[in-house]
Amino acid sequence: MDVYFDSAIIVKLYVQEATSPEAIQLVGGYLAPYALTHWQSLEVKNAIRLKAFRREITLQEMNQSIVAFEQDIATGRWQRPAYTAATVEQKADELSASHSGTLGCRTLDIIHVAAALMIEAKDFVTFDGRQGSLAKRVGLTVKP
Repeated sequence: MDVYFDSAIIVKLYVQEATSPEAIQLVGGYLAPYALTHWQSLEVKNAIRLKAFRREITLQEMNQSIVAFEQDIATGRWQRPAYTAATVEQKADELSASHSGTLGCRTLDIIHVAAALMIEAKDFVTFDGRQGSLAKRVGLTVKP
């Protein structure tokens, strides 16, 4: 599992968005199984639920998307890498101290980059500019 996908990339696999085709192509460039942390899983499901709340998708579409995501987890497309929450949180605190003042990173962005480092990912896939800047600064290869 040499790649870490930002949660927004994962959401685009299960809910049709303008950049879903690009996300699908990016993910398709890697072999499954893909790393899935607890933070990614929570953020993906919550983002899908928020889409229903905002009426961007129907409740039926929300349920279908979450079921599809959970099925992919059950069949092994997404797998939990070895890490401890405490080490990710410690690394996130270090990254925040070193970079938030200059990059303006959000907490979950920092947690995702810290998790990528802790699972020893090489590539970090995101459409988020600030998150990508942080990932680059700490030595990850950022795509696209």
